Amino acid sequence: MASKRSFLQKVLFLLKISILTLFSVIILYFTFAILFSFLPTHPPDKKCVTEKEIFLNTNGVHVDLIIPIDYLDSSFRKQLDSMPATQYVAFGWGDRNFYLKTPEWSDLTFRVAFKALFLKSSTAMHVTFYSRKVDSWKLLPLCDEQLMPLIDYINNSFAEDENGKLVKMDFEGYNQFDSFFDAKGSFSLFKTCNVWVNRALKKAEIRTAVWTPFDFGVLYHIK
Repeated sequence: MASKRSFLQKVLFLLKISILTLFSVIILYFTFAILFSFLPTHPPDKKCVTEKEIFLNTNGVHVDLIIPIDYLDSSFRKQLDSMPATQYVAFGWGDRNFYLKTPEWSDLTFRVAFKALFLKSSTAMHVTFYSRKVDSWKLLPLCDEQLMPLIDYINNSFAEDENGKLVKMDFEGYNQFDSFFDAKGSFSLFKTCNVWVNRALKKAEIRTAVWTPFDFGVLYHIK
């Protein structure tokens, strides 16, 4: 009886240690995430004329990069299969399973969220087509010297088939104005959809967060 009680005590002790460790890791993650979200990068000063305009948009959690369609290469535009009236194209990178099973935040389940954050998972590019500019978008003026690396970063985030073509997913999308494509890389706690956007801004040498998994970390540094 005494040995059984001793065994249970050990199990309870290990359980407490595991729970405390988990909470410690979570606290550390959010502490560093918030800290690095507000710490800015220090890109070199650009003397070029910022005649180009791109935009950022958030749904409250996830940021999209929005590019005027005329800025995109014609062959790339054709592969996106954009609608005839499209003037702007929004790009978002994220967990494939999350995108497909969570069209609305009310559809989010613990299983989907857990797999996206803690298990290595395939990714998708979400492409949305707009016929006009939306007032809630945040303007980001750029020069050509900044724009080209950013567009290259977006292009290189798409997976390609053996013929070098984009791979459109067999999924109808959330509405008639969007599409999904296979993407490169895997989603994790340390590489979220907003980290992808933040890296794009770094490629363009735009002042942004050192690292941020949150949308506010991206938007905070944009004047």
